Amino acid sequence: MMRAIYSSKTQSFCLTSMLFIPFIWFGLNALKPIVPAITTQSISLNQIVQIPKPAPVQTPKFETPKQVQKIEPIKTPKPTPVKPKPTPTPKPMPIESKPAKKIEQITQATQTTPVAQTKPVEQIQTYNITSATPDPFLAAIKSAINDNHIYPRTAKRLRQQGNVLVEFIWTKDMELKGLKILKSSQHKALNEAALATITAAAKSFPKHDKTVQIQIPLVYKIN
Repeated sequence: MMRAIYSSKTQSFCLTSMLFIPFIWFGLNALKPIVPAITTQSISLNQIVQIPKPAPVQTPKFETPKQVQKIEPIKTPKPTPVKPKPTPTPKPMPIESKPAKKIEQITQATQTTPVAQTKPVEQIQTYNITSATPDPFLAAIKSAINDNHIYPRTAKRLRQQGNVLVEFIWTKDMELKGLKILKSSQHKALNEAALATITAAAKSFPKHDKTVQIQIPLVYKIN
């Protein structure tokens, strides 16, 4: 019985090995390296394509930076101290003693010179001539003013009327001073005519022993 079992195992082994041998052989052939067939052919020079050489790339040249010159600071010279000059002390001047005789002469001269006497202020008397007066001096002044009374033609034509109060000083030396208008009229022509009348009449004023101040109205009226 053991022989029968052993013979069956050998038979089955043989059968299986016979079935797998072709697969094993095919697998070994598949695993072999495939060597390509190299054919030698002649290549002519015309078939060679000339590949142009690439142009050389110029690398930019970098200039080396120049060294910056260091600016040295300007050295300012130290000011030399100025020594103050010694101020010379003034020498005292000798005082000359004047002789006593000169002082006595000066005092005597001051004593002998007379002191200027102040003149007394002359009091001026004022006269107001408004109408007829019995004083012959004032009557002569009034008549001289009436004789030289000036009435401007333009004022008459424009029928300008008014009164002008005039004041003046008549000195004992027969000089006319301080002529002015105390009260003017509304018309400039009449005011100017009043001053001109007194100036012209002063040539006929009589002499007086004292300086007097006179006020007199000049009437400008068309009849």
